[in-house]
Amino acid sequence: MIKFRALRSGSKGNALLIYTADGGLLADFAPGCQRDCRALLAEVKKKTALRGVLVTHAHGDHINRNSLKVLAEAGLNVYCHPKVLAQIKERHGYEYAGIIKTYESSVTVGCFTAVQAEVEHSPRCYTNALTINTVSAGRAYKAAVFTDLTRFTPEHITMAAGSDIIYLEANHDPELLARYGHPGSEFHLSNPQAADFLHRVCAAGPAPAAVVLGHLSEDCNSPELPAAEVRNYFAAKAAPLPFSLHVTPRPGPGAEISISR
Repeated sequence: MIKFRALRSGSKGNALLIYTADGGLLADFAPGCQRDCRALLAEVKKKTALRGVLVTHAHGDHINRNSLKVLAEAGLNVYCHPKVLAQIKERHGYEYAGIIKTYESSVTVGCFTAVQAEVEHSPRCYTNALTINTVSAGRAYKAAVFTDLTRFTPEHITMAAGSDIIYLEANHDPELLARYGHPGSEFHLSNPQAADFLHRVCAAGPAPAAVVLGHLSEDCNSPELPAAEVRNYFAAKAAPLPFSLHVTPRPGPGAEISISR
């Protein structure tokens, strides 16, 4: 069995937890001030033995000086691409760089093996998507994390195909964005783009058991909109929705999801 929970989601902070009976892994960790970081880390440690933290990119809502300090105090290592490390140092300082380990393509952390691939996001911010593979009770599981991206490519579809669970950003509704505007949303995946991504992933391989939509814009989205977009998109393609669909509210946490194959 593998378990997943979006602990924080959105522009005010992000933290995703994936865990099995053998330990847990965080994808990004920036829940707020140091007090908030310590409180959330303590909550996570009640559930599982944390093995480390993967970081997708250096924006402060995914990793920052406060969260790095708390992770260092806890004796946890951070794993990211070398370009992400350089941008963490540039944005958040060198003080806690000693806990950051870099990897180009894949890394094994405890019982998890993570693979990263670059995605297009905002200018001057190197960003990755992740797949996280593990074995629990003799069965292989795969989780995919696509947070903060402008668009996807066929490579990303192939990467996500066959995942048991997918966390995918559905940042904004295009009509609300056109009406109200929100600087920076142009660098994030819209609800229709998220629906298209999921349909293509399901066509490319075994469908996921669960999908979690997150990183919703506070001004240009609401939880019911991306869920309706996905359901309507699949219906328009005359395709059944083959996965359970969840939306992480701002700022989280979302529901805990258990997958057992």
